[in-house]
Amino acid sequence: MSKSIHITKKNFKGLTKTELDEQAQDPNSELSEWARKSSIKKEVKKNRKNEKSS
Repeated sequence: MSKSIHITKKNFKGLTKTELDEQAQDPNSELSEWARKSSIKKEVKKNRKNEKSS
């Protein structure tokens, strides 16, 4: 199986501020998964750019 993370911003559309705050505190929430996905994507793009310029 792939290690992809299937979370998008649509998962958070329409949530109230209190619901977002609750998800921010929970380490297993969709918000935490999305943050982890974003950091992984940035790292992969950075590595690809470095490999390309080398």
